[in-house]
Amino acid sequence: MKMFKASTFLLLFSFAFTPLKAQVPRFAKYPINQTGHFAYFPSDPGAFDVSKSDDGADVYTAEVEFDSSFYGMIVVDFVPGTMDGSTKEDMEELLVGYLDFLQQQFMITESAGYGRGHTLESNPNAVGVIDYWADETGFEYKVKGWADTKTLAVLYIGGKEPVFNVQEMYLNGFLFN
Repeated sequence: MKMFKASTFLLLFSFAFTPLKAQVPRFAKYPINQTGHFAYFPSDPGAFDVSKSDDGADVYTAEVEFDSSFYGMIVVDFVPGTMDGSTKEDMEELLVGYLDFLQQQFMITESAGYGRGHTLESNPNAVGVIDYWADETGFEYKVKGWADTKTLAVLYIGGKEPVFNVQEMYLNGFLFN
């Protein structure tokens, strides 16, 4: 009986000090430059890179690595007035079109198909679309886009499968200004 208790204790003791395989990030809220937008990242993305789209919109991009996964974001601030009068359905179609464009840029060969109708508690005017992608090498992405009449944001996680709650925290962690 003592042998059973001792071996059980050693087994439990070894589990207690065995490191977990996946790290769990501590998300923090970071500003997206001076836009008034914020996002939750597992580590500091620093200043976002800024460029202009063909129509003059500001495009902000950033990516961080955490536990063998990449957490990236693309934010497009539309030229003021460009999307005035657009409906939620219009914005969802624009978002889907942008995700189609990104699939070409990322050389995506597999897609689960768009899950539409997502909402964001912090912005009831925003529409959301989710998808799961893989490129020709098998590299996988979890992608979620958000759009309202002023801004479009695409958040993605590339690499190994994160814990579901981590995925949800990140993909729903964009805060419109």
